[in-house]
Amino acid sequence: MKGFFIGLSKLILGVAIALILLSMAGVATARYLMGRLSVLPPKPFYGEELPVEPPPTEAAPETTPETTPETTPEAIPETAPQAEAPPAETPPVVEPAPVDPALEPDAYDAVVVQPIGLVMREGPGVEFPQVGGVDVNEAIVVLEEPADQSWMKVRVVANGQEGWVRSGNTRRAE
Repeated sequence: MKGFFIGLSKLILGVAIALILLSMAGVATARYLMGRLSVLPPKPFYGEELPVEPPPTEAAPETTPETTPETTPEAIPETAPQAEAPPAETPPVVEPAPVDPALEPDAYDAVVVQPIGLVMREGPGVEFPQVGGVDVNEAIVVLEEPADQSWMKVRVVANGQEGWVRSGNTRRAE
């Protein structure tokens, strides 16, 4: 009978340890996922928009530049070799498409009011691929509004790109 109780206590102790280990693994996994999901993803870029260099991931010590006589530009001797900065790459120039001064009969000028801008698609629906984006306060021409008024076909005034955006995120320009 003594062996039965020893075996039963080993079984109960083993199951308890297994449950504790599984719950600790679940808590660790949940904490990891919550930490990963609390970081915002990088801002998407549309069309010819160039990304801004992200801030460094390491916390750099904040130092205030102290101007001492040794570091001022006047203290640098004229004969010191100057490091030349590499030429900055210029983004390709996109020629804006000519905008007809006379709009189509149902077209009107508008401005994007959505604070994060709009995604432009090839057709009126999320199943169509993205063709670009429109920033907030950017001038557009609304070309077409279907009867259901959930999407509208627009042309960006700045570059002449056409596509479909969600309705309700623009206002008529004065």
